[in-house]
Amino acid sequence: MEKKVMSKGIEIIDVGGVNCYLLEADDGFVLIDTGFSAKCMFLDEVLKKALNKPTEVPKKLKLVILTHGDSDHAGNCKFLRENYGAKIAMHFEDSKMVENGDMSWNRKSKPDRISFTFKLLTLAFGKNSVFDTFKPDIYLQDGQDLDEFGLSAKVIHLPGHSKGSIGVLTNEGDLFCGDLIYNFAGFSYIDNLEDFNESINKLKKLDINNLYPGHGKPFSISYFNKKFI
Repeated sequence: MEKKVMSKGIEIIDVGGVNCYLLEADDGFVLIDTGFSAKCMFLDEVLKKALNKPTEVPKKLKLVILTHGDSDHAGNCKFLRENYGAKIAMHFEDSKMVENGDMSWNRKSKPDRISFTFKLLTLAFGKNSVFDTFKPDIYLQDGQDLDEFGLSAKVIHLPGHSKGSIGVLTNEGDLFCGDLIYNFAGFSYIDNLEDFNESINKLKKLDINNLYPGHGKPFSISYFNKKFI
């Protein structure tokens, strides 16, 4: 699959096979997704290095945005809130996943599409990996502007993988799409195929240059078009 060089001001952090993205914002940083809780200390070390770089004004982690509520993306949220003072933001329709630790919440009993590899991983590790549950601070909505957090971007509701899946689209055309689209061979989990197709069609109408998935390398809009048009 195609690889794409990332835009300036975006740092990718591989936290246990999950892509977390650290974005430069006004007077601080915004983190998209947090990875598995088992990799908490690794994430902590990376963030400390980023936040401790010499600057005229000290920077802090202002916000954590979850693209969805799965434990491999939400595993370190409670730690980050307690140790960095960051607010946790996500869509309401995935909120009980992180409050109750139940990845099946608000999903079908059987997903519309799941790859063989994904089935094997689910059998091996189970649906719910252990992590510290929490209540989100902020509920994000489709089209919501993120300027108040110092980030020139908006929220895009992208259900399909889960009801509350979202993307973050910057003014520069960088889309952080979570697990709506994998750039990882053999990986697929679509809870609701109709929602998924509507989300893909929604993306086709947006001004996007690059896509940054939750798993696999970033890729260009031209690759997306080849795959879905």
